[in-house]
Amino acid sequence: MYGAGAEYALHSMLTLATQSAPVSISDLASYQRIPDRFLAKIFTRLKRAKLVKGTEGISGGFALAKPAENIHVSEVLKAVDPGRSLFACAEIRQNCALFGDSPPRWAVKGPCRIHAFMEEAERKLHGFLASKTLSDLVCEYSCKAPNVFAVETEAWFQSRKMGRTARR
Repeated sequence: MYGAGAEYALHSMLTLATQSAPVSISDLASYQRIPDRFLAKIFTRLKRAKLVKGTEGISGGFALAKPAENIHVSEVLKAVDPGRSLFACAEIRQNCALFGDSPPRWAVKGPCRIHAFMEEAERKLHGFLASKTLSDLVCEYSCKAPNVFAVETEAWFQSRKMGRTARR
């Protein structure tokens, strides 16, 4: 199904949704302890999908391109992992040893029932993901994390940014 790229993208977008200033890829990767090269590739896709916007310079970084309540989880997943499907039917129903080289018509007539079942599950999953926004994730996350965590996170990113500007 969805891999590490989807997880990195959603966590990163959640972090951006809680920050008041743009965040660099390097800082975002360090904060989450994930590979910055991989995260940079993910952000290239997110930027192409117009979900994030980047600013250049020592104080630059990435921010959400639109309010969190207008970014659906399905958009993020589609940007990062386009064309991903839940199930890939290989039509093995026609390979039964009892059929030899030619399966009977009843066995291959119409769509594969397992494939149809999985397509319905996938439609429901996509509907659920399309109904949830980054704002929903922020709300659920803020119910879990103590209020001081948001303050500490903001301070951590500000400290990193100040360290870069002080070195110039």
